[in-house]
Amino acid sequence: MRRACAALLIAVVCAVNIQSPAKAQSLKLAEDRDVAAYLRLYEIWVQEQMAYYHQPGVSIGIVYDQDLVWAKGFGYRDVAHRLSATTGTVYRIASITKTFTATAILQLRDAGKLQLDDPVRKHLGWFEYRDRFPDAPAVTIRHLLTHTSGLPREADFPYWSDPDSFPTREEMIAALENQESVFEPETRYKYSNLALALAGEIVAAVSGEPYADYIQRHVVDPLGMTSTTVRTEDIDRENLATGYEVMRRDGTQPVAPETDSKGLTPAANMSSTVEDLARYVSLQFRRGPADGAQILKGSTLREMHRVHWLDPDWSSGRGLGFGVWRQGTRTLVGHGGWVGGYRTQIAFDPKSRVGVVVLTNSDEGGPGAYVRQAFDIVAPAIEKAAAEKAAVVSLPDLDRYIGTYHDPDGWVTDVLVLDERLVIYGHGYPPSANPKGSLTELTHESGHTFRLTGESGNGERVIFEMAEGKVARVKVGANYIFPEGCGRIERLRCTWR
Repeated sequence: MRRACAALLIAVVCAVNIQSPAKAQSLKLAEDRDVAAYLRLYEIWVQEQMAYYHQPGVSIGIVYDQDLVWAKGFGYRDVAHRLSATTGTVYRIASITKTFTATAILQLRDAGKLQLDDPVRKHLGWFEYRDRFPDAPAVTIRHLLTHTSGLPREADFPYWSDPDSFPTREEMIAALENQESVFEPETRYKYSNLALALAGEIVAAVSGEPYADYIQRHVVDPLGMTSTTVRTEDIDRENLATGYEVMRRDGTQPVAPETDSKGLTPAANMSSTVEDLARYVSLQFRRGPADGAQILKGSTLREMHRVHWLDPDWSSGRGLGFGVWRQGTRTLVGHGGWVGGYRTQIAFDPKSRVGVVVLTNSDEGGPGAYVRQAFDIVAPAIEKAAAEKAAVVSLPDLDRYIGTYHDPDGWVTDVLVLDERLVIYGHGYPPSANPKGSLTELTHESGHTFRLTGESGNGERVIFEMAEGKVARVKVGANYIFPEGCGRIERLRCTWR
């Protein structure tokens, strides 16, 4: 363990933030001057896009941690009747449904009722299809959730060209035996509505409840998503946005025929609002055990957000039910949806705890552009304002930690206050070419105890041990660094006790 303490802190700058994420709920971030200004810029841009692309209506929400910071409807949920789109307008969210299906699967996994690497046939005895690759491994639940099953994209019905031909679950099951695999499992990413429909069948088989009932009782209701439904017949018709097809050359924009996904319900049938989906996005930032509105424990949520399948370009991949992709320096998690007349998307940044919900009622709604600009324009201002409001440590409280520290072999670490933050800088050999290039958050726990967290933190505790109001030594993990003058020989003369 030679020089363990120094090695741990080499070229690291540790910023202190002693406010817990839960306290962010009380921050009125939309009232911050910069946030308000960037929100106004974003609104102007949204209105320009809608006018240029002739989009009927858009509803957007921006979440920070457990708060819906800002939400607004633009345009019309029904053009003919001049009914405005609002944050409570109901939209068909299509494939965002898949993330709810994955959530249900993980709930059942955590309850010990299934495993992600269970073969699908273990839970669906009727799962038979024409396997072109007899030597390939069995299709598992994990394959379904990551779109690596090799199954066809769709059930064997032309429902995207003929919305009336969505099959019942019985028809989907009967047709499956005549469908054939496209790729070997876990060799290529291939998006599959059929795969997620099968995942929903597993939810029903394992739980003993119809899929729609399970999602309503175990996901939607505990989250307080009062306007969210699985079944088409349960939609609040008074608040449902009319879905529109692409604009024709003659300037008309026909109303899209309504769809019911029937047997494909677990892949595409849910409806929701910005306000409800904001609750769902906030769930993704929670930690701790499952209880009440915390419908999944924090570690399971993070498991869903991690990359389980990486695309060859290394810029995107699949979590469990979610897509994962890079936007600039951010890693975003989320899912989009499209069903006739509606295009939608949710996306969130687990690191900054910022999320965006975009719902549109047009086949050419383009929610991805609204999501990208929300993260580029508004998210940085929210993050800055949240950090400033959370910086509740005063300089006198931090001053007590300032000093130069050595490990027993003489390796040097300096503790400073820079930009109103306590920082730790470890002197390495050769010296760092970029002393500010590696940032690790030093999160306060209690008293003089902190923890190395963030991307480059290793989770170890850092304890400033005090004597007569001064730092006597610092415990980093299981090892120590000492104030200047307390090296291998001198340390027995230090004042710590």
